[in-house]
Amino acid sequence: MREGRETMTSRSTLPLPLQVVLWGLFNSAAGAATGLAVGSFREGGVELRDVGVSVLFGNVVGFTVLLASTILFPRLRAVVPAARAAILILTLMSGSAAGTALVLYLFPLFVLSDLVRMAGLLAINAVLALIVGTVVYVYEDLRARLAETLREVEEVRLVESQLKEQAMRAELAALQARINPHFFFNTLNTISSLLEEDPERADEVLHTLAGLFRYTFQASDARPVPLSEELRFVDGYLAIERARFGERLGVVREVEPEALRIPVPGLILQPLVENAVAHGIAPLPEGGTVRISAKIRSGELVIEVGDDGAGIHKPAGELIREGHGLGNVALRLETLFRRPGLVELTAGPGGRGAIVRLRLPLTDGAAA
Repeated sequence: MREGRETMTSRSTLPLPLQVVLWGLFNSAAGAATGLAVGSFREGGVELRDVGVSVLFGNVVGFTVLLASTILFPRLRAVVPAARAAILILTLMSGSAAGTALVLYLFPLFVLSDLVRMAGLLAINAVLALIVGTVVYVYEDLRARLAETLREVEEVRLVESQLKEQAMRAELAALQARINPHFFFNTLNTISSLLEEDPERADEVLHTLAGLFRYTFQASDARPVPLSEELRFVDGYLAIERARFGERLGVVREVEPEALRIPVPGLILQPLVENAVAHGIAPLPEGGTVRISAKIRSGELVIEVGDDGAGIHKPAGELIREGHGLGNVALRLETLFRRPGLVELTAGPGGRGAIVRLRLPLTDGAAA
C-alpha cells in the first residue's frame, strides 16, 4: 500500500518547470511523428514545413492538455459524468482551435497553398488531442480515486489505532481497580487493630495511608511513573505492614541508582510486595525478609521482589493467572509492552521463599 502511495505521489511532486520541459519534449516528438506520417503519404514526400507546423500544433494541444490536467480536471470531480465529458471535449477542441489559429497566423501562405493537406494535418492532430486528453483525464481520475481511497484507509487505521489505545487504557484502569481495593481493605484492617493497641501509631499509619491514596489517584491514569516514586509508595505500604508485624518483617533493598529514573507502570510493585508479605512472611511465626532489587541488564529493567518465607506450593502457572495479583501484573505488562512472559515466578535459594522477576523492555515508553 505504501509503495502505491509513493508511486502515486511521485508524479504530483515533480517541479512544474520539469513537467513543462517533459511535456514540451513529448509534444514536439508527437507532433514531429504526425508531420512525418502525413508527409509520407503525400506526393513529393515529407516537407520540413509540415513537420514544423505539426510540432507547433502538437505543443499548443499538448500544453492545453497539461493545463487541463493540472487545473481543470481536479475541479470536475464533483460534476456529473455527462457534463465532465462535454467540458473535456470543449477544452481539447479549444486547444485544437487555438493551434489552428496560431498556424494560420504564422504560416498563412502554407495554409492557403494547400487547404486539403492542411485540413488533413489539423484533423489528425485534433484526433490525437482528443485521444491524449482522454487518456490523461482517465489517468488523473483514477489517480484521484486512488488518493481518496488511500486517505480513507489511513483515516480508518488512525481510528482503529485510537480505539485500541483507548481500550488498552480502559483495560489498565480496570486492572488497577481490581488491585487497589484489595490493598486498601487490608490496610484498613491493620489500622483497625492498631487503634486499640497504639492510637498514636494508628494516627501515623493513617497519615501514611493518606499519602498512599494520593499516589494511587495519580497513578490511576495508566501513565508510567519513575521507579523511585513506585518504591516510595512501596515503602509506605511496608511501613504500614511493619506496624502490624513488628520485628517479624524485615526489608532489604538493592536498587541501582540508574534504575531509579526509569519509568514503570504505576502500582506495579505493590501486588508483588503484598504477596510476599501475605503468603511468604505472614504464615511463619518467626516472620522473614522481603528483598527488592532493580538493575538494568541487556536493554531491560529487571526488578525482583523476593522473600525467604513459606515458599511455593503450586506450579508457577497456577499462581500467575488472571484475576489474581500476579496475573493482573502479567496482563498489564503484556498489554503495555505487547510481549508475553515479562513476569517470572521461581523458588528462592534452597527452595525457601519465592522470587517474582519483572523484565521491562527499555523502550521509548520505559526508558525516557
